[in-house]
Amino acid sequence: MSRVGHCIDNGPTEGLWGIIKSEMYCMYKITDEGSLRSAIDNYMKFYAEERPQERFRCKTPSEVRREALSAENPIQYPIAENKRIEAYKAKWCA
Repeated sequence: MSRVGHCIDNGPTEGLWGIIKSEMYCMYKITDEGSLRSAIDNYMKFYAEERPQERFRCKTPSEVRREALSAENPIQYPIAENKRIEAYKAKWCA
């Protein structure tokens, strides 16, 4: 987060936590703090190493990272347009 009071900086983190909450709770039985910590750890590994993502042309984040580290000119994957971010930029970055 770069500036106090600019909640738009939290967007990527909030998006990831939204995915975790919507998917992780369906995959793991959570009964106490220990099982919650274990579920988060296991889900993060799953997300990075096994869950293909449409924006990466059905590759996992780990595959994309390995390709980028080994390539001289890494593939640029487009980021979907976010209208709220564009409105923020128009207001604050003009």
